Amino acid sequence: METLVKNYISAYNQFDIEGMLTLLTDDVVFENLANGEITTRTTSKMEFADLANQSAKVFSERTQSLTAATQDNDLFIVDVTYKAKLAQDLANGMKAGQSISLQGRSEFAFRDGKICLIRDIS
Repeated sequence: METLVKNYISAYNQFDIEGMLTLLTDDVVFENLANGEITTRTTSKMEFADLANQSAKVFSERTQSLTAATQDNDLFIVDVTYKAKLAQDLANGMKAGQSISLQGRSEFAFRDGKICLIRDIS
């Protein structure tokens, strides 16, 4: 499990969307939660690919660094430091070239040797 997660994060950091997709089940669920609310949700590898391609265009650089990892029943939970530089202006007023730095947590579940759930929490 830890190797799958590390490979996923490595592919993410390298903007290797195909590499990310090879690690996922066809029915992977992805959720992004902010302030306890789901802000984004996909329920298939195809939807995830679309989201990943859109997201990649927003950033000129991005790095997730694993700072801690724990297992809780069927979930593999990682604490991450996220740093990115915007490639374009955002609707919230942030401008291209600005940097973002966040602390967050990601939860992963697995089935048949692949990732079937990714939940990013900030």
